[in-house]
Amino acid sequence: MHEELIEEGIILESNNGIAEVALIENDNCEDCSAKIFCNPKADNTKTVKAEDPYKTRAGDEVRISIKGSTIVKATFALYGVPLLLLVLGIFVSYNFFEQHELRELYSFLTGVISLTVYYLIYFFVLPIKNQPSQPKIIFVKRRKA
Repeated sequence: MHEELIEEGIILESNNGIAEVALIENDNCEDCSAKIFCNPKADNTKTVKAEDPYKTRAGDEVRISIKGSTIVKATFALYGVPLLLLVLGIFVSYNFFEQHELRELYSFLTGVISLTVYYLIYFFVLPIKNQPSQPKIIFVKRRKA
C-alpha cells in the first residue's frame, strides 16, 4: 500500500492541471497492477490522465507516479464492490423469492441489475467523486522548441 509505481511517458495534451500522457510501453505492462488506469486508444497507445502541477506542453517527456493505495482503492471500487453487490443481490433475493418457482432466475437477475445500477452510478452519475486520486507528474523534461 505504501509503494509507488513510476512510469515514463510523453504529454499528448495538458489543460487545467490535468495532462493526458502516452505511456512508454515496456516489458512489465502485461503484469502491471495499475492497468486499470491505462486507456488504450485505437492504435494501442496506452494513455493515462495525470495531475499536472508543472504546466507541461505536448511533447514533453514526463515521469508519473501512482501510489499503491490508489491502485488498491481503484481495484476495490471496480471489482470488489461489484462482486459484493452481485453476491449480496443473489442471496437476498433468493430468500425473498422463496415461494416462487423461478427464484434462481430472479435471484440472478437481481444480482445483475444491482451491478448495472452500480456501474451506471459509478461511471455516469458521479464520475468525478468516485475517482481515486489520479497519477501525478513528478518530473518533466521539456521538449526543445
